[in-house]
Amino acid sequence: MSKRYSYIIALAVILVAAQNTMGQGGGFAFAGGIASSSMDDMKYLQEHILSTYPVDGKITSSFSPFTSASFTVFKQLYDHIRVGGKYSYLTSGGKSSYADYSGNIYTEMNAISHRLGAYLSYLVLGGDRLDLSLSGSLDANVTNLTILSYYTIYNYSDGLSNKYRSISPSITAGGELMYNLNKISFGMEAGYLVDLKGNLKDTGDGDPLLDPNDTDRVLSSDWTGWYVHLKAIIWFDN
Repeated sequence: MSKRYSYIIALAVILVAAQNTMGQGGGFAFAGGIASSSMDDMKYLQEHILSTYPVDGKITSSFSPFTSASFTVFKQLYDHIRVGGKYSYLTSGGKSSYADYSGNIYTEMNAISHRLGAYLSYLVLGGDRLDLSLSGSLDANVTNLTILSYYTIYNYSDGLSNKYRSISPSITAGGELMYNLNKISFGMEAGYLVDLKGNLKDTGDGDPLLDPNDTDRVLSSDWTGWYVHLKAIIWFDN
C-alpha cells in the first residue's frame, strides 16, 4: 500500500476515534467564498503550451482566485475547543486562446481539489453574541486536473483531452469571527492553506506529467494560498 493511501486511512482512523471520545454538544458548518492558489507548475505548463501555438495567442486567465467551499461536522470537546471532520472543495484553472477569420485555438486547464481531514477550533474570545476563534485542519488533498486543447481551421476541427490526479497532505490555519443567535451563528473565516504538493499522474495509464523541458522532473499541483469565506453554523443541543 502506498504512503498516500496510508495517510488517508490514518486520517479516517483519527476522525473515528475522535467521534467516540468527544462530548455531546456540537453542530455543523457551511462556508463559501474565494481562495487563491500557487499552482506554479501549472502556470509554467500553460505558458509552455501557449509557446507551441503556430500563432501568437494569449493567456486570458491563469489560476486566479476561484471558488472555495467547505462543510464541517464538529462536537464540543470543552467549552473552548471544538474538534471534528471537514470536507473542502476548491476550483481553479487557466485559459489560453487565439482566434482569427480562419479559425481558433484554445487550451483550458481545469483543476478541482477535494480535501478531507481533521478539524480543530480554539475559542480565543467569547461573548454573549460575538466569538473569535482560531481554527485549522489537517487534510488529505485529492486534485483532479483536466487539460483540454482544441482547434478549428476553416471546416476542420479536432481536440485532445488529458486527465491527471495527485494526492498530497495539506494544512490550513486561520481565524473565525461569528455572531451568535439562538441555534445558529453567522460570520466569516479567513486563513492560509499550505499544500505539500502532489505529483500529477495520468488517470488512465498512471504515467507522470513530466516537465516538457526537463523530463527528470514531474509537475505537481500546489494549492498553497489564502482563503476568505462567509460562514454559517447550526448548533445541536448540548
